[in-house]
Amino acid sequence: MRSALLKDRRKVLLVLAVTLCVLFGVCRIAARYLMGTMLTTGPNGPETPASVGVPFERVGIPSGPRRLDSYVVTANRACSNPPVILIFHGVQETISEWVQVQHLLYDHCISSVVFDYTGSGNSSRPARFETVGEDSLVAYEFVAGHFPGKPIYLLGHSMGNGPMLAAVPHFSSRPAGVIVANAFASLRSVAGTRNVFYRLLAYTIPDWWDNVKLVQQIRAPLLVIHSDTDQVNPADGARKIFAAAGASNRQMAA
Repeated sequence: MRSALLKDRRKVLLVLAVTLCVLFGVCRIAARYLMGTMLTTGPNGPETPASVGVPFERVGIPSGPRRLDSYVVTANRACSNPPVILIFHGVQETISEWVQVQHLLYDHCISSVVFDYTGSGNSSRPARFETVGEDSLVAYEFVAGHFPGKPIYLLGHSMGNGPMLAAVPHFSSRPAGVIVANAFASLRSVAGTRNVFYRLLAYTIPDWWDNVKLVQQIRAPLLVIHSDTDQVNPADGARKIFAAAGASNRQMAA
C-alpha cells in the first residue's frame, strides 16, 4: 500500500514539474543547453591518417559561414572503382578517433571521409542542434563532388545516426547504401532511461532524431548493426528501427 502511494506521489510531482517547466519555458532552455553541451567537444586530437601511414587530405568543408574539419582518405589508384564511406560519428567524439577505421577501410580499397560537426573538434563554433542537420547535408554534397561517379555509402555511429537519417531524403542523389550502427530509437527514448532530470526533459522536448520514423524515409539498401552488450543505447532501439524500415531494403546484424 505504502509503495503504491509513493509511486502515485512521484507521478503527481513529475506532472507538476513538467507543467511548471512548460509554463516558464525552463525545460526548453535546459534542453537547448543540454544539446549544446552534448554536441560540444574539446579540440581534435593529434592523430591523423598519416599517423598510421595512410595518405589523406585535411579539408575544411564549408557549411554556411562555418567550416567543418574533416579527414579525406582516397583509396589507392590500383583499386578498381573503389566506393567511399561518409562517416557520421557519435556524441563527444572527434575525427581523430576514427583514424584506425579509415586505415582499415583504406586497406580494403575503400575511400572515406569523416568530419566534425559544428562545435566539435576544430570545426567552427558554437554547437547548435540546427547546424548539425545543415552540416550533414553539406558533408554529403562535398563527398559527391569530391568523388564524382563513385558509389557513396553512409555510416552512422550512435548519435550520428540521427542527423544522417534526417538528411538522406534531402540529398541531391541517393546513396548506394546506409549503415545504421549502435543507434537509439530517439533522443526522447534515450532520455527516458536516464535520471529524473533527463526523464523530465523527455516529456517536454521535441522528439528530436526519431530514428524509427526517419528510417521509414530511406529508399536505399539499409544495414542495421548493434551489439547486445551496448550499455549506452539499448539494442531494442535497433530492433525498432529495423522493424520500421522497408522490408525490401533492410538487413540486420547483431
